[in-house]
Amino acid sequence: MHRGHEDQEKRDAPMIASTSPELLRVLGEPAGDLPRVTKFGAIDIGTNSIHLVMAEISPQGDFKVLGREKDMVQLGKGGFGEHRLTDRAMEDGIQALRRFKKMAELLGVTKLRAVATSAVREAKNGGEFVQRVRDDLDLRVQVIAAEEEARLIYVGVRHAIDMGLSDDRQTLIVDIGGGSVELIAGNAQRIQEKASAKLGGSRLAELFIRGDPPGTDEVKAMRRHIRTRLDPIIERIRALPIHRGIATSGSAKNIAIMCGYARGEASPEESRLRIRRDELQALRDQLVRMTREERLRVPGMDAKRVDACIPASALLLRLMKRLDLDVLEHCEFALREGVMIDYIARHREKIQARATWPNPRSRSVMHLAERCDFRRAHSEHVAAMAARLFDELQPIHKLDASYKELLSYACLLHDIGHLISHDNHHKHGYYLIRNGSLKGFSDQEVEIIANVARYHRKERPKKNHYSFEQLDNEHRTPVRVLAVLLRLADALDRTGFSIIQEVACEIGEKAVVLQVKSSSDAEIELWCAKRHAPLFEREFDRRLSVRQDRN
Repeated sequence: MHRGHEDQEKRDAPMIASTSPELLRVLGEPAGDLPRVTKFGAIDIGTNSIHLVMAEISPQGDFKVLGREKDMVQLGKGGFGEHRLTDRAMEDGIQALRRFKKMAELLGVTKLRAVATSAVREAKNGGEFVQRVRDDLDLRVQVIAAEEEARLIYVGVRHAIDMGLSDDRQTLIVDIGGGSVELIAGNAQRIQEKASAKLGGSRLAELFIRGDPPGTDEVKAMRRHIRTRLDPIIERIRALPIHRGIATSGSAKNIAIMCGYARGEASPEESRLRIRRDELQALRDQLVRMTREERLRVPGMDAKRVDACIPASALLLRLMKRLDLDVLEHCEFALREGVMIDYIARHREKIQARATWPNPRSRSVMHLAERCDFRRAHSEHVAAMAARLFDELQPIHKLDASYKELLSYACLLHDIGHLISHDNHHKHGYYLIRNGSLKGFSDQEVEIIANVARYHRKERPKKNHYSFEQLDNEHRTPVRVLAVLLRLADALDRTGFSIIQEVACEIGEKAVVLQVKSSSDAEIELWCAKRHAPLFEREFDRRLSVRQDRN
C-alpha cells in the first residue's frame, strides 16, 4: 500500500471500527456486525483512456489494489472542434465500460463509482452519453468539474508521495490529459493553487497538427497557444516556493519512458520514472521533425499517443523552463486513486455524529434522509435552487409560502429511493417518505412531500396513480407545479457539483427564460434542464428556454 504523510492518512481514513452499535442506532444506521472489507472500484472516463482500479478497503481505511484495467478508447477524438462526441467514440466508450463493469462484478466489487472529465464535460451531447451508459449498463456516471478533478488528483498523489508539511517547500502536480491539463501546487496539508486549462495533448494535436511531419507554422501556432493559455497560470504558481515537480497521467508516463530509453535504460517501464529537462527538450525537438511512422519507431512510444506526444512534450517543457524545474517525477496515482481515497474519507463522515437540527420538522426529514444514505451536497443544492425557482415563478404559480417549505423537504428526500434500487427509485422514495415516520407534519403534508419527490422523474402526475389519488383535490395542482420545479432544480445539478451558482427567470406573456449563472462548463446541466421544457409548458402555460450566463 502506498502512503503519504501519516497524520493526513489518519484524517482521511474512516473510523468505522470504533463506532459502537448503540451510536449506530442513535444515528439511524443499521446496527450489527460491520463487514470486514469493502470492495470498491473507481472508473476514470478520460479523453484518451478509460481506467478502472479495484481495491479492497479495510474498516480501518487501509486498502489493497486488487486489479487495474485500461482501454484507450479515445473518447474525445474528432470532437474538439465541434464539441461533440462522435457516435463511434460513444459506442467504444460504452463497450469498454460494459467490460469494466463485468470485471468488477466478477471480482466481487460492491461499490463502483464512475467519473467523467474533459471530453464528456465539454461535449454538447455529453448528457446523451451519460444517459446511454445509465440506460444500457445501469451505471451512473458523474461528470466532475475541472476544480473537482484537480482536487481528486491531489488526493491521489498526496497518498502516494510524501509532499511534506512545510509552506516553504511546495510541490507542483501536473496532470496532462487528452482534453485538459490540471496544475495543483501545495503540500501534504493543503492546496495552495490549482488551475485547469484546455491544453490536453489530444486536443492540441487535433486543433493544430495537420502535416506529416508537422509544419513549422503549425508547431509555432501550437506553442503560441500554449504560452497564451499557460503563462498566466504559471505566473501565479511562480509566486509559490516550488521545489519539486510531479507528473501524472498516461502522456507524462509515456514521455518519461521514452526519456528513459534515450538515456540508455534497458527497461525504464520498471524503474522509477522521471523526466529531465534537457532530455525532454531533445525529445521534443526530435519528435517535431519526424513523420508519424518515424515517431512510432521511437523506443517506448505508445502507438495511441503518437500524436498527443508532440503537444504534451511542448507543454511540459514550457512548464519546466518557466518554473525552473530540472526534473519531473512520475506518479502512478492520480484521479482514479483519488476517487477511491475520497470515498474512504466520505464513508467515515456518514457515520460520524450528525448535526443537530433545531426545527423538529427539519430534524425529522434529515434523520430520514440520513437513514437512507442521501447525497447531502446534491440534495441541499437542489433544495436551494428549487426554492429560488419557486420565488422567481411565484407571479405565475401564485402558491403560498407553505408549499415552498414542503418543496424544500421533497428536494432533500427526492433520491432516497436509491436505498432500495436505482430502477423506479422515485416510486420507492414515495413509499419511504410515506412510511418514514416524519414528525410534525399532517397526513396531507406528508402526502404532498412524497408525491413531489415521486414525480421528480419519469411520468407526470395522473389521476389514476395510487399516490396522486391520496391527495386532496386542493393540493393536486400545487403538487404538479412543485414537481416541475424539483425536476428543473435536479437537472441543474445533474453532475452533483453545484456548478450552477444562480438562477433567475424572465417571465413573459407566452414564455419564460431561465437564466443560469456558472463559471464552469454546464452543458450537461443545460441539456438536462431543456428536456423538461414540455412539462413546464404544460403546467405553466408558457414556453421555457434555458440560457447560461458565464461569470
